[in-house]
Amino acid sequence: MTPVRTSAGTPVIGIVTCGFAGNRQFVTDSYISSVCRGGGCPVLLPCVENGNRRLMEVMASCCHGFLFCGGGDITPFLLDRPPLSPSGETDIKTDIFQILFLKYVLSTSKPVLAICRGMQVLNAACGGELLQDLSLREEPVLNHMQRSRLRSDFCHTISVKKDSILYKIFGETTAVNSFHHQAVLTPGEGLTVTARAPDGIPEGLEMPSHPFVLGVQWHPECMTRSLNMRRLFLAFVDAARGQDSREGR
Repeated sequence: MTPVRTSAGTPVIGIVTCGFAGNRQFVTDSYISSVCRGGGCPVLLPCVENGNRRLMEVMASCCHGFLFCGGGDITPFLLDRPPLSPSGETDIKTDIFQILFLKYVLSTSKPVLAICRGMQVLNAACGGELLQDLSLREEPVLNHMQRSRLRSDFCHTISVKKDSILYKIFGETTAVNSFHHQAVLTPGEGLTVTARAPDGIPEGLEMPSHPFVLGVQWHPECMTRSLNMRRLFLAFVDAARGQDSREGR
């Protein structure tokens, strides 16, 4: 099955739902708007029971790129770790589907952008370890859960590694917002940390062996006034457009 062909080189971006609110699944509108501004056609992909392989194959085949959004904490049990600190709300059904679906998507070589929780799901899918709460870190840390009137406000800067996707977009540094209390502790197999906060906390993950896999710990979809953040979504959609072109040959 080949992805849906779109007009004028508009790639289909599958946005995986953030989670459940009662009996409904949801995606925050800022993710949808950011994909549209980047030139993509957003399609919402729901979490399905038991990571149904056939349904995952069908959903993946319909898209040229995939966006994994922010959300709640990942259930520590799924990472073979006991709960070490009070966590936010968890949802094992969402966790299982997103981890399994991300593993499948990586096997397709299609572009992936993973934001905040999405970056942590990416790391978990690749076997990496998660710091359940920043208070558990021995070294001093910044306050990564900013309290600002607007989610678009800057919180801290990041330093970016050369020869990375993020470096091509931002250069050596950029300012980001911050809304997380968990973080990547050790990167998963095939993943490289390509950006860090001033306290050393990983802020960017990439997979050099893959055409475009990018995880960011901040929320660029809330910072569309920033040219850099608009360029991030443009780069992601452009990578998906390249996938569209290859499949259209």
